[in-house]
Amino acid sequence: MRPGMSTEIWRIVLVGLFTLFFGWSLGYTFEVIFIGVGCYLLWTFSIISKLFDWIDKGMRGIPPDAGGVWGEISDTLNRQRRRHRRALEKMRHTIKRVTRVTEALEEGVLVLRSDLTLDWWNSSAKRLLGLRSSDRGSAIINLIRDPEFVSYIHQPEFIGSIQMPSSSQEGRLLLFTASHFGDNEIVLVIADITRMNNLETVRKEFVGNISHELRTPLTVIRGYIETLQDLPSNTAIADRAFKQMATQVSRMQSLADDLILLSRFEGAEYEGDGGSDAQQSYPSTNLFNLLSEIMVEAEQLSGGRHSLELDCCEAISLSVEPSSLRSALGNLVFNAVRHNPQGATISISVTEPNAAVSIAIADDGVGIDPLEIPRLTERFYRGDNSRNSDTGGSGLGLAIVKHAVTSCGGELQINSRLGQGAVFICSFPTKTD
Repeated sequence: MRPGMSTEIWRIVLVGLFTLFFGWSLGYTFEVIFIGVGCYLLWTFSIISKLFDWIDKGMRGIPPDAGGVWGEISDTLNRQRRRHRRALEKMRHTIKRVTRVTEALEEGVLVLRSDLTLDWWNSSAKRLLGLRSSDRGSAIINLIRDPEFVSYIHQPEFIGSIQMPSSSQEGRLLLFTASHFGDNEIVLVIADITRMNNLETVRKEFVGNISHELRTPLTVIRGYIETLQDLPSNTAIADRAFKQMATQVSRMQSLADDLILLSRFEGAEYEGDGGSDAQQSYPSTNLFNLLSEIMVEAEQLSGGRHSLELDCCEAISLSVEPSSLRSALGNLVFNAVRHNPQGATISISVTEPNAAVSIAIADDGVGIDPLEIPRLTERFYRGDNSRNSDTGGSGLGLAIVKHAVTSCGGELQINSRLGQGAVFICSFPTKTD
């Protein structure tokens, strides 16, 4: 039992005993007991009144002096008040710290209410979007009217980010990323990617230009090497040297061609080409005919060392850019030939699941470590040595495949395990004529 409750019980017992004996001695037992109980209740009500007055004033200052249960209640409320005050101070400190952190960010941060009206923003968001104090409570779609942004911000679940030119600062490119939090509120992060975008543009132009410039000297060198190889006075050592030089020049020419092709795909994506919209402007490409041509070339490359199979209906076609589609599928099939040992089976199957065309290039060869799969489409990334040691590849093949598939509005999926072969699946949306 709590001390205050014990004190209160003893107080009631003493009042009862005192009034009982005093009333009995006077001969007015019940009358004295009634008066004693009344006095105790009046005193209790006065303590309760003082306690409520102290609570109504915000529990400021010292609580009313009272013993027993009411004193313990007032002490408990006083302790709770001190804890609450410390919690408020800690919360204020945390809020100030978070505010200082968000103000130090280069990225803009906006908080939107569930109705998409502006609730709060940091100074970077104010600078990037040109916000004013009067904009608080305004709908974000009234400030950023771009249809792409309006569609993005109305998503029930946010996926990815969108890039948009700034409406308040010409020449500036912004990246918007949104996510839900709290009571269906939205936090919108805005990053200025103008410099990064400019650097990426310079990189693409440099790669494309340098690759074009390499073609001429490499052609000249290759011509002279072929001329020198035909000289009758060559020794065995000279022939071997010229052969190695010719091989390396061919590799450099192949690398330059791959870089030019990759630069073309990246440039098309940067300018907004490709994707589902681009499919509308191309005639249908018959997949059976295209894959048959690729299979013939793959058999020549294999030289009979592999078993190649094709399973494709003759009526299936796609309305995509033909050279991009051929580049993607050709690279995948030729990679399967180059990177798998003699006796491996390479199969191409075409299906039409869920209003899409799926092209799967599968093999039962050496396979790929699943840890390497996320990086396979990076530029110049070459996988496990067991798969690439003898191929002399540039490391650009799958990067080209990814960009080519994307430019056709499709998606690339890779499934593989070491020793269990690999499956490369290209999925394209079906065009309805």
